[in-house]
Amino acid sequence: MPEHTNGSLLCLGLGITLGSQLTILAREQLAAADLVFFHSNSHYLSGFLQQINPNLVDLQPFYLPNRPRSESYQAMLDAVITAVTAGNNVVWACYGHPGIASWPPHQAIHQLRALGYRAKMEAGIAADACLYADLGIDPMAEGCQQFEASQFLFYQRTVDVSAYLLLWQVAIAGDFSLTRLESDSRYIDILVQHLRQWYPPAHQVILYEAADLPIWQYRAEQLSLAELPQATLNQITTLVIPPLRPKSINHKMLDRLGVPADHPLRQTRLP
Repeated sequence: MPEHTNGSLLCLGLGITLGSQLTILAREQLAAADLVFFHSNSHYLSGFLQQINPNLVDLQPFYLPNRPRSESYQAMLDAVITAVTAGNNVVWACYGHPGIASWPPHQAIHQLRALGYRAKMEAGIAADACLYADLGIDPMAEGCQQFEASQFLFYQRTVDVSAYLLLWQVAIAGDFSLTRLESDSRYIDILVQHLRQWYPPAHQVILYEAADLPIWQYRAEQLSLAELPQATLNQITTLVIPPLRPKSINHKMLDRLGVPADHPLRQTRLP
């Protein structure tokens, strides 16, 4: 299908910490857009974007009380696609990375490309990048598994307790209605019971929240797994579960690979 000459969509990431994680290219793309769609429950973002491009469309009003988020997302998607097909060069400015924990931008790009419009995504600094920096974690060192907290409950998952486990959007874990925005201790208690298949109740975990503004401090609250149902959980809280035990050497694999007897891997003690 030939591309339309008028109308395009660029989904870009603003980063997590406002202003300090926006690339030079992304700023230029924001400034050049006919319309900039964004959504935020903070006036800080709208004020920041207003300085770059005054042609803003706030999608936050699409979130309505007791309305399933799937309906809100569809309304946002429809609004953006309508603007593009009307001939506008649109930028959809997304919190963090536009493709992480965000279904509408992916769907908008897919649908617009099918219609013959130019549509693409630019990466942004996501919350996991901030988490690794703030907590001093190298995900390649011990290994790192990560799941959206509700999906972790809904589906069969296998946990490697010698690696980090990150559970995103932990405050709304178990929300099958897609309407809850606040934490419910009953659901968090179910999550804790589920996690106790792998971890003891005294295992120390971390509640992490990245800093939205450069002048703010990130949150890294340590507590036991058993204390989680009583903790304060916000929409942006991530549950970080450090390894329970060290990695175990696969000696049969070392033999197959021909690792020498004096290699440091051979000297690693078993837990």
